[in-house]
Amino acid sequence: MTTNSNDVGASQVFVLGRGVKQIERGHWVLVGTDGGLRLFAELTADLDRSNISIGDAYQAVLSSMQPGWTMRMLQIFWPDPLPRDRFTQYVSQWAAASEEDPNSKIAVLHQSLNLYLQEAPLPFVRRTILEFALAGNLSEAVEWWEGILAMLKNYGIQATPLTGEDIVALARWIFNPSLDF
Repeated sequence: MTTNSNDVGASQVFVLGRGVKQIERGHWVLVGTDGGLRLFAELTADLDRSNISIGDAYQAVLSSMQPGWTMRMLQIFWPDPLPRDRFTQYVSQWAAASEEDPNSKIAVLHQSLNLYLQEAPLPFVRRTILEFALAGNLSEAVEWWEGILAMLKNYGIQATPLTGEDIVALARWIFNPSLDF
């Protein structure tokens, strides 16, 4: 049996293609080996709104797409070092109290917390990424993309386009998810 590099689900060839570049209006895209371009944006809920209409937003996006366009929504778990960093800073403030008496309860707690921080894995956060494969007229597709990102605000969803560095980090995370941090 021969192996075809275009098997369903095999997208590593695409990601290892030509890297990222900036196109019209300053948008960053991932360039595939076939020259195909993909835009990415991270979706988050607007914290200032109590009424977020995810279903309506999804329907509006799908109904505005042109035939032949491809969009994919990715939900990935991403390491989030911020909580650990804040907790480490907080624990480091206990050092003076624990150094006075190394056998005190606070000293034992301090040592235990430091050991935990060294050994425990990072916490993870779920990220929602919208991916759009550009097809057809590039200017028309970019205008649609910008319109979609603005339209999502009406439904309580903030869409932040990914930079070139963010796209590279996303590709590396998807195809090499090192869970040991």
